Amino acid sequence: MRKSITLIGGAAVLLASLGLTGCKTELEQVVNLGYLPPITLPDSLVLTYGQQTQLSLPAEYEGRADVRLALGFGDNPRLKLTDTDSLKDVLARAITVDQAARRVSIDARRLYPTNILSISNGVRTPRVYRVTLTARSTSGFQPVKSLFTVRVVPAQLNIAELNTPDKIPYGYGIYDGKPLYYTIDYAGLDATNTTLGLHVNGRPDGKVLLSGQRVQIAADAGDPTRKYEWIYDMVPQLFKDGYEVARRQFRVVLMPKPKFFFGTYYSNYDLTVLQNRVVILLGKGYTSAAPTFYPDKYKGSYALKSIEKDGLPYSGSNQVFSVDATTGSVTVAPNVVLAAGSYKVTVQTQTTTGLPLTADLTLVMER
Repeated sequence: MRKSITLIGGAAVLLASLGLTGCKTELEQVVNLGYLPPITLPDSLVLTYGQQTQLSLPAEYEGRADVRLALGFGDNPRLKLTDTDSLKDVLARAITVDQAARRVSIDARRLYPTNILSISNGVRTPRVYRVTLTARSTSGFQPVKSLFTVRVVPAQLNIAELNTPDKIPYGYGIYDGKPLYYTIDYAGLDATNTTLGLHVNGRPDGKVLLSGQRVQIAADAGDPTRKYEWIYDMVPQLFKDGYEVARRQFRVVLMPKPKFFFGTYYSNYDLTVLQNRVVILLGKGYTSAAPTFYPDKYKGSYALKSIEKDGLPYSGSNQVFSVDATTGSVTVAPNVVLAAGSYKVTVQTQTTTGLPLTADLTLVMER
């Protein structure tokens, strides 16, 4: 707001004593231009490590050549984050102001996540970074300030073999004497001057190793008896100057190969009774019992994979043979097209872990 104040009384005497009574144009009025427009910025921001963002000033600042912008970081604690950089140095490189474009740029690639303890020097970053933006005028307006905070959280790594948005992805393996491998994907993060670590939750048994960007689970990992499930809970961590900047927890479940066959399984005794050969009357309808799948929680859907007659591939019987997608039962429709012989029907399932399995049922058709 512009205010005009006319000099009177003693001020006029003062002008006269100075011999300036004839200079009325500039000295008879003192101008108070008020304050610059307020800087409306978010009070707080939450950024992910590696993210970049920009904050634009209000439209009133466009084209204002008389305004100068400056950033201050004096409200932060005095910390030496690394051997060479103080907290102020880090903030000054990561948070900058563009005088011409009238905006503040924040590059979280240059920051460390907040409230993180460095494993290198034991220094903890503050809970938030505090920033002050000041606008000053060269034409008489009073300066204004805007204070805001920035919180940076660690980024998320990916597991290449487990491409899923799940917070904690799961991998599965069976006891087959082969090692398992999982690749740590930096998900676009700059790996320059970073190191990768692996934390194994629980009681590590030495069967999980990190080599470069690959996690290896040994061939003899898991239950020594190979009878029970075994879960490895792992957290790959990406460090920069000792500060954790990214992580991703994932789990791998090792288990015996699921049992899938036509027959009965007595789990208490680990006893398998096969019932995969049945004699039926030629041309008559038939529906088999559902195949056994153990453990049940990994059971998926079922489909007809192939048919053989007397040891040779057999086709053209889609209208006669079918498999129930939910139970896996095999059905033979009443027909007049089949000839006597031995028909081996192969049923396929894909477990919930992605493992494909097959089971055979032989139907001996006699007149």
